[in-house]
Amino acid sequence: MKYSLGIDFKLPDMYSMYWHEFGRKLQYEELYFADKRILPVVTGFLITAKDIDWPVWNLMSALDLELHTARLFVTNPHRKLLIHRDCVAGSDKLREWAINVPIAHCDMGTNEWFADDDNDFGDEQFATGGSAITPQWFDKDYVISESSLLNGIRLIRTDVMHRSNNMGNDNRRAVLSLRGDPNITYEEVAERVNDHNRRCAEDYSRP
Repeated sequence: MKYSLGIDFKLPDMYSMYWHEFGRKLQYEELYFADKRILPVVTGFLITAKDIDWPVWNLMSALDLELHTARLFVTNPHRKLLIHRDCVAGSDKLREWAINVPIAHCDMGTNEWFADDDNDFGDEQFATGGSAITPQWFDKDYVISESSLLNGIRLIRTDVMHRSNNMGNDNRRAVLSLRGDPNITYEEVAERVNDHNRRCAEDYSRP
């Protein structure tokens, strides 16, 4: 795949951490509005989760990466996130990559990418106060260039237009998205992932 790459790594189940800290609050308007880390949007919730001690340090260390921030993307049942490119918070500098970890109900929804060669996004706009660039038109039928299930930990490309598609899923889809140094390119991280996966395969093949 061109825009994502699986990572051969096992992490502890983090659903209980997610549920205790955030998930239970999403059931009640008064609770999620009271938590300033939770931003309700039309399609679900964007959650700043960098203050939580997620047990991901071994993963980042294995790829020689530092964790700069973490976000949770929660997509409501039968909804799609808006198409966007990721930026470094507070600027229009594109962020090329993220490592996405499935937290809840990721067996149905997909990630979708929309390549520039396949689509015309018009006059792209920086989302004021946010960390994304969006196309001029949201009601246009864009060509999906690639899609993948999040059936494990994946490196994903985020400077290409993309979205989470949770259509056909009766549950909220929750994804933990890990972000590192924005000056490291997607290709550099992909090379580290491939090296890591190769070492794992060699270990598995040893008697």
